[in-house]
Amino acid sequence: MFNIALEIIYQMAIWQYTLLIIPKANFERAYSAFVNQPVTQYRKNISDFWEETIVDSENIENGISELIPKADFCFSDTLYFKSPRDIGDNDCSIYFKKGKIVDFNIRIDLRTDDLIRLLKGLVIFCNKNSLLLMNLHYEIVESEINKLLEDIKKSNNLKFLTDPIKFLEDLK
Repeated sequence: MFNIALEIIYQMAIWQYTLLIIPKANFERAYSAFVNQPVTQYRKNISDFWEETIVDSENIENGISELIPKADFCFSDTLYFKSPRDIGDNDCSIYFKKGKIVDFNIRIDLRTDDLIRLLKGLVIFCNKNSLLLMNLHYEIVESEINKLLEDIKKSNNLKFLTDPIKFLEDLK
C-alpha cells in the first residue's frame, strides 16, 4: 500500500498546487453542466466554460509568459509554459480546439522561493483578464493573494510537504 501511495504521489507531483483557469463571463451558464459531469479517473472537463468566450490569445500568452517562461515544445493547439528547474517546477498548459481554449491550468511549485511572486502575478493576471481560479475540489478561489494562500493551506499538497508520513498514514 505504501509503495502504491508513493507512486501515485510521484505521478501527481504533489508539491504542485493546481488551479484551473476559467472565464468569469460564462461561469453561471456553464457551471451546472460542469458539476453534473460524470465522475472519471481524471478531473472534470472545463471546456464548457470557454465555449462562448472570445479571448485575445496573444494577451493570454504574454500574461502567462510574465509568470512562467514559454516552453520550447509548444504545438499549434497547445501552449506550454515551464519554469527553469533551478527556479521550481511551475508549469501552465493551455489547450485549444478550433482556435478556442478548451483547457487552461497552472501548477505552482509550493517548494520554491518564487511562490509569492508567482501567486501575486497570477492574481493580477486573472483580475486583468476577467478570469476565475478553481481548485481541484472545484471550488472557486477568489483572485486575492490571501484567498489563494488560505486555499493552499487547506490543500493536500501542503499537508504532504509539511508532514509526508502523516499524510500517507491518513490515506489508509
